[in-house]
Amino acid sequence: MDDKPNYEIREKLNRKPPGEPLTIEEIRELKKIEAERVNSILARGVRSEDKSTVWEQLWSEGRWLPPNRRRPLVYVTGLTALNIPNEDGDAPGWHSHQLANRERWTWSGSKIESTVHLLKREGIYDATEILRRYAPETPEGTLAANWDRAVFDLLHHFSKIGEPVPNVQYKDLEHAINADQVKKWIASVDLPEAKKRTMHLWFKDEDS
Repeated sequence: MDDKPNYEIREKLNRKPPGEPLTIEEIRELKKIEAERVNSILARGVRSEDKSTVWEQLWSEGRWLPPNRRRPLVYVTGLTALNIPNEDGDAPGWHSHQLANRERWTWSGSKIESTVHLLKREGIYDATEILRRYAPETPEGTLAANWDRAVFDLLHHFSKIGEPVPNVQYKDLEHAINADQVKKWIASVDLPEAKKRTMHLWFKDEDS
């Protein structure tokens, strides 16, 4: 397959109505577009100028692609997500000023293992607007875990590597999170029972 872009086909793709079947040539060109664009766009976040009919049709939800070719759901989580304030300006992490340094943000699948395979989009929201208060260059469509999902991700990650969750205790977050929701997620996901018990210890240690 020729790796050079075919701009004529790309122009046709941009004009193609959503839902219209693709030709073999168009599918081949989409593979080139994927190789050129997806990795770099995901790394810095999707911006409005990146979007096109092709992107909206094939990438926004990944519905038209086989599972092994869908773009991964990447979101801010862990301690960073706990520092994101709510509408009242409160945040259980107490360090919202650290959000100004995007290099230190914790991303799913990077510093903390992603749990998309367990919970999909539950507890994930578009945090672009509020993050731009601290980091104005935050890309459009930046997603973040809510506080409950951030706690679940922390418990999942550190139980897997066999270490306690650092600097995060239940007694400090009890007022801010929905513990019943986190426990409900732990009970519902497909994980070994031993790992679930380890995740529950974070609550029980403080209850005892």
